[in-house]
Amino acid sequence: MSKKSPPPAQPTGSFWLPFVFIGLIGALLGATITYIALRPGQAPAVVGAVPSNPDPTTHRPTPDLTAGQSPAEADRTLGNFYYDHQNWIQAITRYESAIRQGIDDADIRTDLGNAYRFAGRTDDALAQYRRAQQMNPAHEFSLFNQGGLYLEDLKQPDKAVAIWQEYLVRFPTGRNVAAAQQLILQAQTGTSGLAVPSTDAAATAQPSSTEQLILKQIQAGQGKTGKP
Repeated sequence: MSKKSPPPAQPTGSFWLPFVFIGLIGALLGATITYIALRPGQAPAVVGAVPSNPDPTTHRPTPDLTAGQSPAEADRTLGNFYYDHQNWIQAITRYESAIRQGIDDADIRTDLGNAYRFAGRTDDALAQYRRAQQMNPAHEFSLFNQGGLYLEDLKQPDKAVAIWQEYLVRFPTGRNVAAAQQLILQAQTGTSGLAVPSTDAAATAQPSSTEQLILKQIQAGQGKTGKP
């Protein structure tokens, strides 16, 4: 009597992982890529969809985070903390409080503008970017971010191109030159899925990957230290 052949093995969960990964790559490459510049010392983050923390209550600052700081300094530190954890409402509240108490510069205005943008307050975001430029015309990030706001949120690609062209003239050696050049091309041609230009010397040596793109999209705005 001949033995029966064993039944074919059923696909396990790991069987589908390559297909899930391929689908993820396709979805990512099909999305329009824009950037938002952060503080000096940080590379621009990829912004395709508004990043949000699904449960902001899971991230709470420790009591020693603001130890020894004045109330205004503590508010800025907490604003940075909540910004890093994508709790935009709390970040906005803390930044506004710090400004009212006298901590007011182009950096915090730009941070506040970014938080407004991620919270869906487009007009308020633009007002903060412009205020930062008035306070410090040499502040490249507040100018650069206006382009992304016009392209992605206000749907005015011509205005976005004009902003980024102004950026290239005023900041020819700025940290976001490569991104500005690529975004101008994107806005003018309507192309998507562009490669991510790195403005960080250390990151330049590393090839961009799908994982890096995903992390940058999810963690847009992260990288701030707890203290200003």
